[in-house]
Amino acid sequence: MVSVASRIALMVFLLLGATAQAAPQIGETAPALKGAFFSGEKFDLAAMRGKVVLVNFYSSYCSFCAYEIGNVETYLENNQDKGFAVIVVGVDKLEDRARVERMLGIYNLNGLMTDELEESGFEKRYATPTAFVIDRNGILRARLRGAKMPSWFRQNVDPLLAEGQ
Repeated sequence: MVSVASRIALMVFLLLGATAQAAPQIGETAPALKGAFFSGEKFDLAAMRGKVVLVNFYSSYCSFCAYEIGNVETYLENNQDKGFAVIVVGVDKLEDRARVERMLGIYNLNGLMTDELEESGFEKRYATPTAFVIDRNGILRARLRGAKMPSWFRQNVDPLLAEGQ
């Protein structure tokens, strides 16, 4: 006879297994990501092939996000002409949308809310900040949880930008 605890554990496993997404893996094609930025401009990560893209999961309440956002903006400003792009995905609750939009607007970063994505193969929420770097061929090349320093960009993004030059 199967115990009640075993039945509950099996049910939880089956429920989680049915709803959980596989985490994006380094070296694989980046998962789908589609939506519209706060500006209304539509985007599709798959259509951004040819660019190196930083997908950054962000919260307006995260102190590490506040620390890194200037680094993200500066790196984008210095490397946009080399084919670098940034998509910031706000993980805050929808009632905080205006707060996220205001913060990203201050730093001239394209963003949207995770709850407003049209399609996503990424998890809905990550500890913030969490970033994924996708190369010009649409392959996931790096993942980082934590604030991005200029040295991180030099080590993880500069070589990918140089590959296309």
